[in-house]
Amino acid sequence: MVFCIIGIVIFGILGIFSAKYRRYFQESIHCLSRQLMLKKCDTQFDQEMKAKISAGISKRSPVLARFVYRRFALLSWIMIILLVFSVGAMALGFYNYAVYGNCNGPESKDFCIFNPFGLGQKPLKLINATGAPSLGNPDAAVKIIEVGCYSCPYTKDAESVRNQILTKYSGNVSFVFKDMPLTSHNLSWDEAEAAKCAEEQGFYWQYHDKLFGHQDSMSIGKLRDIAVEMGMNTTKFNSCLDTHKYRQAVQKDYNDGIEAGIYATPTYFIDDKPIVGLKAFAQIEQIVIGEIRGSCPA
Repeated sequence: MVFCIIGIVIFGILGIFSAKYRRYFQESIHCLSRQLMLKKCDTQFDQEMKAKISAGISKRSPVLARFVYRRFALLSWIMIILLVFSVGAMALGFYNYAVYGNCNGPESKDFCIFNPFGLGQKPLKLINATGAPSLGNPDAAVKIIEVGCYSCPYTKDAESVRNQILTKYSGNVSFVFKDMPLTSHNLSWDEAEAAKCAEEQGFYWQYHDKLFGHQDSMSIGKLRDIAVEMGMNTTKFNSCLDTHKYRQAVQKDYNDGIEAGIYATPTYFIDDKPIVGLKAFAQIEQIVIGEIRGSCPA
């Protein structure tokens, strides 16, 4: 019965993509329904799954396969407990977000990443971007602020949008990047600090681009190697990185993002209009064109 419950969840999801798993899903329901009626499961579903899973594991590790085969019932119970806990945590997160605007609870100011659809999200406030690195025309009437994380793949993909906007509308817009390192992303805080160390030597935007270029292979060593490649004073750069000279500055950027209500990266502010998540160039361009036209004298 235990694996039947797990099977309903797992094979129900996999069955959306493959007909092979729909049979397992149907067997899981059949087996569970019979046992709930205090009847013996007549399909031997648990035994079939036990044999299939153990056989699959044995191709890589016969020792592990034997362990799984002998402890299959215990492992199934552990999976049930984890499943119940996960569902409960998810439900609590959605409840907190709907009621309090933060999935971590009413008093929390921690960054909430449990919000793929922005459910219950309070309106965003324009983030404070004073002193943040900028590109384009600093006196432009249209100002774009992007809040991003160097370890976020969506922020990386948004770089092409930034390049296209600046190429096409460089005289009409200014562009600012504001750090929002996500605690769930490895090295995101170190990368944000390293970018500020590079800014100290006048290499911010070049280093910014390199961080995204090496996103899939990032390490502390790579942060240093990029500085070498770009011809920085590496003694100064490494000291800046090792002493966490800009940790408080990065913390302030993060706090500014939380205060503004930001819950996903990238988030844009085009003048005072917030746009959450990765968008196509055409979508961003339409907003930019509207703001440019709105800034022109009648």
